[in-house]
Amino acid sequence: MGKKITVVEVCPRDGWQNHKIPIPTETKVKYIKEMIDYGATMFDLVSFVSPKWVPQMKDAAEVLQESKKYAKEIGKDIEFMALTLNGKGIENALKAGATSIQFVISASEEHNKRNSNRTIEESLENFKAMASQVKGVKMTLAMACALGSPFGDDVPADRVKYLCEEAFKVGVTRIGLGDTAGISNPAHTKDIIRALKSICDISQIDVHLHDAYGMGLANAYAAVEEGVTSLDAAAGGLGGCPFVPGAKGNIATEDLVHMLQALGYDTGYDLDKILSTVRSMCEEIQAVPTSSLIQARKCHQG
Repeated sequence: MGKKITVVEVCPRDGWQNHKIPIPTETKVKYIKEMIDYGATMFDLVSFVSPKWVPQMKDAAEVLQESKKYAKEIGKDIEFMALTLNGKGIENALKAGATSIQFVISASEEHNKRNSNRTIEESLENFKAMASQVKGVKMTLAMACALGSPFGDDVPADRVKYLCEEAFKVGVTRIGLGDTAGISNPAHTKDIIRALKSICDISQIDVHLHDAYGMGLANAYAAVEEGVTSLDAAAGGLGGCPFVPGAKGNIATEDLVHMLQALGYDTGYDLDKILSTVRSMCEEIQAVPTSSLIQARKCHQG
């Protein structure tokens, strides 16, 4: 087997959070267990936010606890990230047993304003205050629009670098670079990653890609060529950003794993099991998978 690449499964939070049909807790837990069984060792699992704004996450505590329980039962070391947006969210996440906390900030002034009604500097100060509340757990900063803004404002590499440096100062050990609207290209993706190599180890960089313009896998390959060993993906390609009009979903776990395995990388995933889970999950929750591999298999089987 070749070099190890961690594919972070983001479907449970990013893929399900805006799904219009309520997903029962037991259904979520069932498919998270299947995701663990098909090889996922790191999850963007839940968000501790107001159920008024994100009803699908009202059962975050139970989903986290049941997922941790299953991982313990089968003896697997799984990292379950919990996203928080404020002090109350942190409190609830820690109370539920979270050991990995994820914060969010945007590298785009316009996107950050629409998303949080704050300037980037205001959000940065708020993030630092929240991070100071967290002791003894892993911290990740998910940086939306790090690879480009859909609103026309510039996102210079120096700003991305500055935000990373500030995050590392308060104990963050992992940065997620987001192509929130799927507008990056391989050359630009490489440029941003290269800009960060002088301030951190490549193992601290994760890349979160969307496929709005069909560049998702190309950007993933570009990131891997630069040495990145952690990439986000969602089963079925589900999910998107509600603050970016028309944004297509995340790159699909099955498409990313298929590409990486074809290139000789070790993902630890069982591709047939992923496809089985995606088919049954999408049928049960009434979602439409967007992955190329699912469509290709349909054609070949038909």
